[in-house]
Amino acid sequence: MAVPHPSVFLPEHVFPPERVSSLLTRSAAKQQLYSVDTYFRDSWEDLVGVCNSRAEEIAERHAFLLLKPDAVVRRQLSAALKWLSAEGWEVVHARRFRVNRWAVRALWQYQWNTATRDRREMADCYMTATDSLVLILRIAGESPEWACTELTHAKGGSDPLRCRPGQLRYALGTLNQQLNLVHSADEPADLVREIGICFPAEERSALYAALADGADAWREAFALAHALEAAQEPLDLTLSGTVEQVLARAAGASELHTCLTRLGAGEDVSWSAVSRAAERSGVTLGDWERIVLGTSLLVPTLAGVAPLLPDGSAHPPELP
Repeated sequence: MAVPHPSVFLPEHVFPPERVSSLLTRSAAKQQLYSVDTYFRDSWEDLVGVCNSRAEEIAERHAFLLLKPDAVVRRQLSAALKWLSAEGWEVVHARRFRVNRWAVRALWQYQWNTATRDRREMADCYMTATDSLVLILRIAGESPEWACTELTHAKGGSDPLRCRPGQLRYALGTLNQQLNLVHSADEPADLVREIGICFPAEERSALYAALADGADAWREAFALAHALEAAQEPLDLTLSGTVEQVLARAAGASELHTCLTRLGAGEDVSWSAVSRAAERSGVTLGDWERIVLGTSLLVPTLAGVAPLLPDGSAHPPELP
């Protein structure tokens, strides 16, 4: 049974009289829920305070992109910046950002009700593994669509089978539905909210002033990308490479060796079976080995459960 629309179980009097503008989102549920979301409200008040009547225009013309730890470890940050440049995107602001478990919960707050415990715990592992790179972007020239929505279309889906040549995730090499390298805000309302999550109050006013002025942050973005990549040992995050790597240490652990051999042969093996076998065999999985195996094998979503925020764009909302 699907989760009911938020208005079914939230009394109307808990919402302020003013809803989020339809110029920021096409989702009626988002208009309602974001009106009481403090991340959105704080950030929107700062945007209005700096840009006044241009606030909606600024939100419409910019996009939010988070290059996640799997992109860092695979050294795909510079490649992402080159793709953005080739596609006509301009970097207005770049920031190194360490996602913590509270930010993980906040960014996908209205989708977590669909996720299994394994998926939630695995997201905590890989999203907090390294610093990420946050970019605020503007598309060069005029566009009939919101910048956020343009980027959502251009980045491609989280499922590698749905990624197409020319899309960002295809270019960077998405591994599975969770290790998909990037996250972007779907609509202007999400841009405002996610800036509220990733930027403290004392930084937001300066950020919004930079957006209004049309700042150029390409040099800063490439410098941050190079620094993040240089600090990380490159790892093979493919499932086949990870299985081979763990098998080399599991020669004397018959249960784990059997699980991984079956997995390497293309058989269905559950994440819980591999995890239990490793624990019983005394083989310690490295952080990224655990992440790759877990994200590839776990059951991601609860059957019959819809996200608290129904889709308001051409793409369904994604979990990390």
